[in-house]
Amino acid sequence: MSMKKSMALLAATGVAGTALVLAPTAATAKTSDAVGVLSCSHAWSNKDPDGSNPKTINRTGVNIRSGPHAAAGSACGVVGSLTTGNQVFYHCYTVTQNEGTWTHLRKNGTSLDGWVKDTLLPDGGSSYQC
Repeated sequence: MSMKKSMALLAATGVAGTALVLAPTAATAKTSDAVGVLSCSHAWSNKDPDGSNPKTINRTGVNIRSGPHAAAGSACGVVGSLTTGNQVFYHCYTVTQNEGTWTHLRKNGTSLDGWVKDTLLPDGGSSYQC
């Protein structure tokens, strides 16, 4: 994980050593009156200039989700999956409040795209924040 990405994660989790007040973003805003329901809508763009160099997945059972959340109560369903040998193109990453960083990506040779937790990706996911 890059130093810049590590600092963004520390800041989002409030571990940076100073008090930090985070305003709700699209990724953490409530979408209904139910407490704990997270939105799967999160802005992204293809900021990773390494688009000609796909990354190769090195594990099985990697879920691609509709949003950067996998916790119970999330509506961010699985839209596809990756397995060993699949290639992906990174777009950008986001920092969630409780679930670390997630990368938006596209599976090579398909139109399948979505969010994957960075701990499941080669090189820790994208180095470019959304």
